[in-house]
Amino acid sequence: MTLPSADPNALGRGPDGRLPPLEDPSERVIVPAKRRLKLRHLPRQWEVVRVLAARDFKLKYQQSLLGPLWLIFQPLALLGAFLVAFKGLGNVRTSNEPYVVFTLVGLSVWSFFQASMTIGTASVITNLNYVRYTPCPRPAFPLAATLASLPSCAVVALAAIVGAVVTGHLSPRIVLLPIGLVWLFVLTAGVVGISAALAVRYRDVIQALPFLLQVGVFVVPVGYSLAGLSPVVRTIVELNPLTGLIEAWRWMILACYDPRLAPIAISLALTGALAIAGWRIFSRLETTMADEI
Repeated sequence: MTLPSADPNALGRGPDGRLPPLEDPSERVIVPAKRRLKLRHLPRQWEVVRVLAARDFKLKYQQSLLGPLWLIFQPLALLGAFLVAFKGLGNVRTSNEPYVVFTLVGLSVWSFFQASMTIGTASVITNLNYVRYTPCPRPAFPLAATLASLPSCAVVALAAIVGAVVTGHLSPRIVLLPIGLVWLFVLTAGVVGISAALAVRYRDVIQALPFLLQVGVFVVPVGYSLAGLSPVVRTIVELNPLTGLIEAWRWMILACYDPRLAPIAISLALTGALAIAGWRIFSRLETTMADEI
């Protein structure tokens, strides 16, 4: 008995009767992604940011004898230094505003920026296990560090408002202060995003940060007025984005304060530029953080 011949097509052979090759001759090229983060995904990360911010705030004062009381002592120490250096020795004048209230408004902005930079710049590095081994969203680390620094601003700002009320210098423009707070948060978050991303690749940023913050407090008009500076020095100080922000805050809180419009305009423009640069730099370097940390 003879068996019927097998159909070549049923065996997967081609028209010529040959079997197909065992390996696919085509090549697949895998290119690393330049960016994975999307701005529209940030609202979904709010719960992670909130939990991390609460953790960062607790860790900041963990095993500290005074705990959150440092929120009061640190600004008081700076205020005392300004009273001696600027008011006592330099005889700084602040128009009609009490010097203590005038300085407290500037300290409320600077305290938040300083605390955010101190925690936020190292936020990715201090969470290296999350970066390496979990899919935790990495922008949550600098954002949480910035959010955890809000009490540093709130305590000093409240002291400035109480001082303005007691001395009779509180302005009705205080209702605009939430806008100033959002402005401060956006500016600070942009700078923290840049420093946190660069610190992963260049650890010199961590080493240089304390020195930069010590010098920076004198380049920002926290304890002195712009009116008392020479034209050249005033121009340099006005280029600092925090200068216009402090001017706007003093205008919102102090009734008789007459701000300079030039630094405010410069600060608004630089805030937008730094926010965009912070997002783009962080999202660009985020893809390699797990390898470089």
